[in-house]
Amino acid sequence: MNFKEGFQQTTPSGFVNTETLDEISFLIKIKGGILMDICALCGKEAVLELSHIIPKFVFDYVKRTSVTSRFRTPLDNPDVPRQDGDKKKLLCGECEDLFSEQERLFAINLFHKFQKDNIQEFIYDQWLNYFITSVNWRVLQEDIEYFKTANVITSHQLQLILEAEQTMKDYLLKRRDDLQYIENHIFLFDEVQTSNNSEVVEGGPNVFFRRSVFGYSYVVHNPTGIYIYSNLAGILIVTIIKSIELEIWENTKVELGIGKLQMPQNISSPLMGEMIEYMLESKKVSLSLAQKEKLVEKVKKDPEKLANSKFIKHLKQDQNLKRDL
Repeated sequence: MNFKEGFQQTTPSGFVNTETLDEISFLIKIKGGILMDICALCGKEAVLELSHIIPKFVFDYVKRTSVTSRFRTPLDNPDVPRQDGDKKKLLCGECEDLFSEQERLFAINLFHKFQKDNIQEFIYDQWLNYFITSVNWRVLQEDIEYFKTANVITSHQLQLILEAEQTMKDYLLKRRDDLQYIENHIFLFDEVQTSNNSEVVEGGPNVFFRRSVFGYSYVVHNPTGIYIYSNLAGILIVTIIKSIELEIWENTKVELGIGKLQMPQNISSPLMGEMIEYMLESKKVSLSLAQKEKLVEKVKKDPEKLANSKFIKHLKQDQNLKRDL
């Protein structure tokens, strides 16, 4: 008995175990000897690609402009240097291609320009909204199963997240041309020059935001606020599923079509408190003595690379910030 064009399973006595076949049919598909799975975006059977959750060009930039050409995860085994960001078998080739062009436009038109120069205003088109949605939708895929099983949010909050995820999915597949009530925002972390918060100053905000890459989902209770956010080496992209009353998002909202970003920007939101808390927790983590010694030896071999690195630039900014406290 042929099963899905080439897979056959029988019990030792020769009888087909149909219950086992049904279970396998539900979990995986095998066609012509190739492992098939279900694309998280379009839902079609396909050979899934190993997709970056946050686009590869962001990590490439951080590595290229660092001292060691690697990066570390402070809250997840910081002694192990990494050369690439998180990847997951998530999308089929067609859906991966849907995202690729928007990533290219974001990299060329905004990301690299921001890293090179201070941007005071910026004209964008619909690719920016699509890009933000595509990245934060991938971030949400990492968290959504946790929300379903961990009992850390209410059933109403979970329902809001599931409905928003479907809306984002339909938008990315171009089944709809809007995001309903969902808003995308972008905030450019220029140099932090002043702060009256000593904790923030000690955390080293310029190094933290400009030299880090991460993305999370964040749920606030009483009242409910739901956010998906990613920091792309100083470019904060936020998808707001539900905001809290009296939040301020000034000059940050991304329109669906053509729009303009203008400085200065201003945010007053629980999300910023969450990010500051993450910065302070990361600051507490220290490398082992052995790793510190390896870093020192590496720097000694190429002191010019250290002097010209973006890390040193932003470290000096933090030192100036401490002097002005």
